[in-house]
Amino acid sequence: MRRVPWLLAWRSLSDRPWRSALLLLGYGVGVAVMIALLSVGDALLSEARDRDLAAGGDLVLLPQGVDPAVLKVNGVTGLFFTIPHAGFIVRDVLGGPRFASEVAGAAPQISGRLVYVRVRGRVIPAAASGGIPSLDRAARATPAVPRAEDSPADRAWLNPTPGDLLNTIDRFHLPPAGDARAWAEWDYFTFTDPRSGAYGYITLLAGGQGRGTVLIRLRRVGRPVEDLAIPARLRPGTPSTNTASQHVGPAQVRIDRGQYHVTVEDPRVHIDVRLAPDAGFSLPPVELDEGPLISGYVVPAVRGRMTGAVRTARTSLHLVGAPAYHDHNWGTWRGVTWEWGEASSPDGAVLYGVIHTGGGRSVETAGRPPVLLLWASSAEHHGGLVGIFPVRSITYSAWRPGPVVGGRAIPAPGEVMIAAADGPDSVRMRVRIQDALGSLPPVGPVTAPDRAGAGQPARRVFLQLRGKADVQGTVDGRPFVWTGPAASETFVPER
Repeated sequence: MRRVPWLLAWRSLSDRPWRSALLLLGYGVGVAVMIALLSVGDALLSEARDRDLAAGGDLVLLPQGVDPAVLKVNGVTGLFFTIPHAGFIVRDVLGGPRFASEVAGAAPQISGRLVYVRVRGRVIPAAASGGIPSLDRAARATPAVPRAEDSPADRAWLNPTPGDLLNTIDRFHLPPAGDARAWAEWDYFTFTDPRSGAYGYITLLAGGQGRGTVLIRLRRVGRPVEDLAIPARLRPGTPSTNTASQHVGPAQVRIDRGQYHVTVEDPRVHIDVRLAPDAGFSLPPVELDEGPLISGYVVPAVRGRMTGAVRTARTSLHLVGAPAYHDHNWGTWRGVTWEWGEASSPDGAVLYGVIHTGGGRSVETAGRPPVLLLWASSAEHHGGLVGIFPVRSITYSAWRPGPVVGGRAIPAPGEVMIAAADGPDSVRMRVRIQDALGSLPPVGPVTAPDRAGAGQPARRVFLQLRGKADVQGTVDGRPFVWTGPAASETFVPER
């Protein structure tokens, strides 16, 4: 009986060979397709069970609030997100002192982004993907562009020259339509001379109606503060929205070999200094846009060194590698106050801040609560951002008579304490105030309920505090302690 089926099959094949061959081919193709589909289904099932693996590598970074599962099922909410400042994250965070020894490679990618291409008058939709080929290979990730090699633009993105980096992040902005009267933007440079104990502030301020001001504030131990305000009319095309080089009245900022060259030529003051930012000690631009409040901020030099000459009728300073700092602010600042501070040492740097709107309310919207940022140096790698920690408290104590503003002695704190923590990691910064300067805000009086709670609005006085900071904490179970010069700013009632 076993021979009968084989005999029937053989007779069928020999009687109609072409039909039999076609049937066998179709059956084979069907089996092959089924095997392929089962393999794909098995892979999708395995990936669906893994919430951490989306495109290769061991860890995938996503914007806050985006679920990795959204990427795997092509959810609508995952179509348009981006990670801003990916270069900063790759170079100064993942390649910085905290993670460099643990991260073998980090590969930023854009995958399947919808673009529209105009060709000979026609607009064609297309999908575009991009990445850095060498980083894709280092991270063992699926190549964004198969068989590609790094281009000159890729290498410039990965390792920009210091000058290119400054020109990219430190540009001025055009005021939004309708907000020109409330708009203000300024470059801010500070220094501390360890030899003489002198310190100073240089500010290039631009308003939204073509008016500018150069503000100089100098302080030497045992001498009155020197305040110079030089009004200026902004020239057409200034400030620059394309580079970090700026021109406001008698003041100029130029980028020269990766350094800031700041000059002020006026009968009352001569300044010719260079600020060299330390590599890895920077913060890319961030902007908060909440209704009437626009607040932008970038710190190209959290830590740097200033060299050059500063001369006025009463002061002559020759700076040689003096600790320095530079930031850049923009926005609609009328009725806004803030608490801010920075400190640095050869071991690292700290920056903290919080903005208050009218009435003393903190701006904690859009995921931007008060934060403290910590940088660290490393012998093996350049400096880099170690972490961003929510601020738990900012406390002022040891109040004493401070600067005289408007004929009144303004109280000033003798100590500022900042506590910040994120899980088991924590940072504490204690600033011992050695000097305090006061002034009324240049954009007009800022009012807020006074401390007595009487309900009567009191003018706020702007305090600039200088001192020494003791910074300590624990990150990843490793303690750290260092001391360095510090600056803080806050507002207090006039009475």
